[in-house]
Amino acid sequence: MSDTLKLDPAVRSLTVLKKDDNGDFKRVAVYRSPPRKKKGTKALRPVEKFIRKLGRAQATAVSEYNARHDRSNKKKKNGWLRDLIPNLMKTRKKASKSFKGKDRDDND
Repeated sequence: MSDTLKLDPAVRSLTVLKKDDNGDFKRVAVYRSPPRKKKGTKALRPVEKFIRKLGRAQATAVSEYNARHDRSNKKKKNGWLRDLIPNLMKTRKKASKSFKGKDRDDND
């Protein structure tokens, strides 16, 4: 029988509890996957972070505008046109807040 473990690639670590001399349980790492190598140039990470943040803000703006557009259309005939400017201003404000908001750590 071989001593190597066949584990699914999704498994990052395997820990076993062992009793020490005092009778306390200690964690012992049996297997730890090697750390993943980061792809991408280090110098471009701030640019990538900015572009991803901008993309999230744009996605927020689009979904927010669509919701406001539909709501205006249900309220009045040609409501989307009547409420176009207020809807765009409110959408812009919400997108700007999401852009300025806290950075989320994405490990993409």
